[in-house]
Amino acid sequence: MEFCGYGTLSAPVRAQIERVADIWKVHLQAQLVGLYLHGSLALGRFAEGVSDLDLLAVAGRRMPRAERLAVASDMLDADRRPCPLEMSALYIGDLEPWRHPTLCQFHYSDYWAETYRQLLDGRMRGCFLLDEDFPDPDIACHVRLTSESGICILGRPAEEVFPPVPEMDFWDSISRGIEETGPCVSSPRQIVADILNLVRVWSYGSEKRILSKYDAGCRAISRLPKRFRPIVEAALRAQYAGTTLPAYTPEMLEALRRHLLGRIRDSAPV
Repeated sequence: MEFCGYGTLSAPVRAQIERVADIWKVHLQAQLVGLYLHGSLALGRFAEGVSDLDLLAVAGRRMPRAERLAVASDMLDADRRPCPLEMSALYIGDLEPWRHPTLCQFHYSDYWAETYRQLLDGRMRGCFLLDEDFPDPDIACHVRLTSESGICILGRPAEEVFPPVPEMDFWDSISRGIEETGPCVSSPRQIVADILNLVRVWSYGSEKRILSKYDAGCRAISRLPKRFRPIVEAALRAQYAGTTLPAYTPEMLEALRRHLLGRIRDSAPV
């Protein structure tokens, strides 16, 4: 698997990033405080054809409903050309003083694309994504990663914009809900995502470093009991090489899940 960083992106991906930046500049103009890349690209493990483009925008004012919908319409046009987009927008006034979960005033991802289409064509009239600023526990993770490794596309440097994220807030952000996740009852794609998320949370708990899913998976393989290693290896191949995940039994997947959750509990900050 070939990975790239910001400096080695292909021309189509660079053009997509520029398109997203133009969307925010058009809608927010002088009120765009900054636009930042985080996620796998910031961690040096961006795989074209696999990875999302993860972005965080910061606005100097609150965005009205109509503006949020207009931004979503433009993002639908920019999405998957060529990469899936995932982004959130924050109001700078919600960053100081720091509160967790932090309010989010705009969010776009593939999961919500159809919702936005229905809002745009009138099949749906209301949705919290447009109607309110909503608390989002994921923001603590985004802010921490952006502060440490993010890439500023437009605006002020990240260190001038984002406050420190308390350790317990960051841990809550990455570990919230993991006790309820599969992977034994999910689709193959979701099984892969759940396994790699669990190993990534474990890697942070044990090492206190933010790793990509790929790096966390590779490290987990050497630290897991031998019976679980092939499952994580297969999950990495499915995620990054497009192979089919073998049909592991629900009992084996549940055993891996329980083992990883135990490791996570043991490594959790106190």
